[in-house]
Amino acid sequence: MLGSLFGWVSLLFEPLAFQVPLIEPQPRLKSESGIAIPVQGPWQDIITGHYAVPPVLKIHDRNSVVKWSWQREDVTQPLPPLIRSGLYSGYNDATDMKWMRGGRSVAAVYSALIVVINHTPDQPSTDKKITFAINRDNEVLHNAHTIEPLPGDRLAVGTTGQRPWDGILVYNMSEALPLVDESPVLQKIEGLRAIHALIWDEQGQMLWATGTDAAADGSDPVPAYGVIQGYPFDAETGLLSIDEAYRFRFPEYYDIDCEWGHGYSWWAGPHDLVPVPNERVLLVSNDIGLHAFDINEMNFTAEYDEVVEKYMPGFEVTTNDRHGINRQGEYVDLPQSDLKGFSLAPDGSFLYTQSLWRLFRGNYTSLVVDGVRHQIMKGNEIYRSRWFGDIDGWPKPKT
Repeated sequence: MLGSLFGWVSLLFEPLAFQVPLIEPQPRLKSESGIAIPVQGPWQDIITGHYAVPPVLKIHDRNSVVKWSWQREDVTQPLPPLIRSGLYSGYNDATDMKWMRGGRSVAAVYSALIVVINHTPDQPSTDKKITFAINRDNEVLHNAHTIEPLPGDRLAVGTTGQRPWDGILVYNMSEALPLVDESPVLQKIEGLRAIHALIWDEQGQMLWATGTDAAADGSDPVPAYGVIQGYPFDAETGLLSIDEAYRFRFPEYYDIDCEWGHGYSWWAGPHDLVPVPNERVLLVSNDIGLHAFDINEMNFTAEYDEVVEKYMPGFEVTTNDRHGINRQGEYVDLPQSDLKGFSLAPDGSFLYTQSLWRLFRGNYTSLVVDGVRHQIMKGNEIYRSRWFGDIDGWPKPKT
């Protein structure tokens, strides 16, 4: 499927030592639209960010019916000047959003802010209130793509920069603290560039991140490889540590000339890092396609069509123009390219957003149920949609 350049890459991997059992779907009902609805569990609700000025965060069901939304017009509380200017900036970003605190809060990259918002629709007096915020209209955070809660009311932010000192910033997001213009940085971790996704691993007590080992924009004299890196968390100190034993580089680096033109300087970088429910497996997307990483084996174990067949049956390319000539002059098809966000549910359904070819975002979310793909939230400029709930086997920290 990916053409002659990528077909041989699967030979680098040994066959899996065991067959992962298929996920048994829960009994479901059918809505009028024909999309299956779970009888129980949180997998009816989805959170999506819509790019606009102002951007909008929406919690909706599988049929695109919005249950809760948030934008800057919902904010009535007094704000420090720098936070207010970030909220009312001209940024159109709604780049990432995470379920946290048992669903009582949403963390998001919104406009020119990193923000934590109350999601308490049953308590209107507290609902939609900002409890933590950072203005990211600066050299370090301006292109931040991802956030993730950590134990001890900490929030990790990936900086996405291209320099050796870029990486992860950690903040105290406690609701007991007042909003201030510049929250102090509790910890700064350097050495991983262009971070686009973070995920907390409760079982391993570790934060996993994905980025590149060199500048993804081509400004370094060497190609940039995609990297998955784990940062062990010390519950006593509340700090993350760097351990090279948990740094795993993709088996190959890739140019992205096929999409962006011959001689394009950027290298293929990771976009999203998501867990497989109830398994010690992470899936990662990049500009080329999908890879699977087994935490127990500490190794990449599947790629491209293998990942789709095993973990995402029913995946379909969203446009028919994802092909072209690579830097080596070979024709390649890239059906899994540019998956900016995706999210797997324990009932076997999954979401994904694929940007339009040679653009940065898509115009709807794909929802796959029982192997059948549906288009939801159509007509919106979308980077990511996620299930609004804890992933089985991968819970968010309680505080």
